[in-house]
Amino acid sequence: METREFLYQIKPLRPDFMENQSAEEKNTLESHFFYLQNLLQEGKLVLAGPCLDASFGIVILQDVDNEEATHIMNNDPAIVHEIMTGELFPFRISLLKK
Repeated sequence: METREFLYQIKPLRPDFMENQSAEEKNTLESHFFYLQNLLQEGKLVLAGPCLDASFGIVILQDVDNEEATHIMNNDPAIVHEIMTGELFPFRISLLKK
């Protein structure tokens, strides 16, 4: 298995999503957070977070191949429950703070 890094970008489906969420959407965001936390514990997540204007977020994965990265993105609760879209990119971490 060739391991690489991948980045997936997630974008809310609505521009007012962060200011205007239903209870179900809040629960989905909480599941999304726990999903990413689990990936961090498994050693697959390097970092994740939203930009400050909440127009998108990024998830950087390491030590996964394309198939696993695709699986991880497609099973992210925010994507499964269709509150966000996702797009996967091959990525290379060139510099990283210790």
